Amino acid sequence: MKMESLRQKLQQIVGIPLTIKELNKQDSNSFFNYKNSTLMDSVVNEGEVWFPLYNKDGRMSVLAGELNALSLEEVQFMELILANMRDQSQVSITPQEEEKRDIQNLSLWIQGQIESGQLDMTIPEHLIVQKQMTLGMVPFVLSGEGTHLPDISYIQLKKLLVSYFDGEILLIPLKNHEWLILARQELILGSLDEREDEQEETGAEILSAFCLGLHELVANEWVGVFHLSVALPVDPRNGLPATVVMLKETIHLGKTFHITDYIHLPWELVLEQLVFSIPGSQRARFLEHVGDHSILLMDTETLLTMETFFQLDCNVSETAKRMYIHRNTLLYRLDKIKNETGLDVRSFGDAVLIKLTMLLYKVTKRK
Repeated sequence: MKMESLRQKLQQIVGIPLTIKELNKQDSNSFFNYKNSTLMDSVVNEGEVWFPLYNKDGRMSVLAGELNALSLEEVQFMELILANMRDQSQVSITPQEEEKRDIQNLSLWIQGQIESGQLDMTIPEHLIVQKQMTLGMVPFVLSGEGTHLPDISYIQLKKLLVSYFDGEILLIPLKNHEWLILARQELILGSLDEREDEQEETGAEILSAFCLGLHELVANEWVGVFHLSVALPVDPRNGLPATVVMLKETIHLGKTFHITDYIHLPWELVLEQLVFSIPGSQRARFLEHVGDHSILLMDTETLLTMETFFQLDCNVSETAKRMYIHRNTLLYRLDKIKNETGLDVRSFGDAVLIKLTMLLYKVTKRK
């Protein structure tokens, strides 16, 4: 039986979370006295009980669980089961199985840190996958939704991503149809530096363009709705849970304020994040002060006009061109907004108030 399958079965039996850890050589020698492949029974360390699984190159792999959550009978039961399975666990595992196990352990650690609110923690040494991480890796979160979304295998998705990134990446499943992707920044910058583009791009612009291709690739491969967020390069060895939370919140903000978008960039959602953090009572007071124009905002044509106008930096000519309407038609619509709200979007102060009102409308009416 594979170690991961065994972990899941034992976890189901005892009813507490169990994880597989690989100890470093020093801890392996300190806690376990093995000779001629003979392993000791479980040991206790810092509130956990460790059940030895197998030794590989001087590093002990153990099954770990919270000591206070296990009765003496459960500990003895697990020792008996693992003793009977030890011969099978001594069999060498393939590199693919070892990689999958390491990735699963990292995923469990990330989710555990998020649940406990410890977001700035450094990845512990026993999670050996951290050795594949370097300073300057670009983190992505890919999230799929939809009841008809098929099961996407880890192997299939990683193969597709390696082909697109043109190099090795780390793919960490977070939950059903949600993945964290870590890629060396050289893979992304190099792939776009080859374009014959005379205009120098910023890191944010490069990542935005890269995400467009990545999202299209995944969406074409599997039928379903996918959302993608990305951050500037980080050192994933430190504070990775905080990065994951930020990217997941970015997707949530994007889905709340820009329902037709599927790529959500944190540097483009700063104002949305601020508005989302405002308590409901303060939102109500703001709308009461400036006027609640939600009836006007419910008009699709008006809402689209204002969103396009703001997207193009309040440029009348460019907005009319983008919307395929005559410039005078756009001016008529803007005058209509002024007549009904008392606010002129061509005035900076009034434009700010209307923009905030639009965002508040979205966060309150679409919940």
